[in-house]
Amino acid sequence: MTRFILAVLIAALSFSSASAFEIVTLIDRTGTAKTDILLGASEAETAKYYPDGEMPSQVLAFLVKTKGGGILFDTGLPDGRIAEELTKNGLAPEDVRTILLTHLHGDHYGGLVNAEGKAAFPNAEVYVSKPEYDYWVNELKDKKVISALSLYDVRQFIFGDEVVDGVRAIDTTGHTPGHVSYLVEDEGGKIIIAGDIIHFQTIQLANPEVAVKYDVDPEKAVQSRKFLFGYAAQKKIPVAGMHIIPPGIINLH
Repeated sequence: MTRFILAVLIAALSFSSASAFEIVTLIDRTGTAKTDILLGASEAETAKYYPDGEMPSQVLAFLVKTKGGGILFDTGLPDGRIAEELTKNGLAPEDVRTILLTHLHGDHYGGLVNAEGKAAFPNAEVYVSKPEYDYWVNELKDKKVISALSLYDVRQFIFGDEVVDGVRAIDTTGHTPGHVSYLVEDEGGKIIIAGDIIHFQTIQLANPEVAVKYDVDPEKAVQSRKFLFGYAAQKKIPVAGMHIIPPGIINLH
């Protein structure tokens, strides 16, 4: 864990020194996953990158500190460590005013609810894309999602919107029908919060056509990954992802 903390601090320092914002990686959980969840990877390719059949797996969230305040991107798992991680960085859960969700899988919205079943961030507004909200709430009528969101003032937006000052929504649907990535920009500094565009970076950076079994639309997820990789490389924008090996930030150029 020591090397993870050091890496996070290095990442935060490198971005804050070049711009008006600081990004802090919040580590909810680390572990491993089996390679049988991959789609579109050959046996030889899988064996090359993961010879023991195990892939590093982690759940992250990100706190972006701008001149306008702090923004929390995703909240991790139910009963996870994101609130604790925020406290380590000098921010109580009650201080969080803005939460931007990339999508509504449990390891991204689950931390909205504390162990008592109440709002873990009682003073926060929660933002979710309209297509994502419609899919989980209106189409699937997912009880856990509906219950968690009912604890908050939920704001919906569409792709292309400036969701809050300096944060624009990028359409990266496929993993879920309303999956969104966020372009954060403040006084010349930029970073993309990419959500689940990347799950297992070693193989997916080498071959973006590799998908995962929990992509709702694997073909569309591949298209979105290729698009975002190309955009980030062309514009030379760092990418932060919720399943990238800590500190969770990579450069594609």
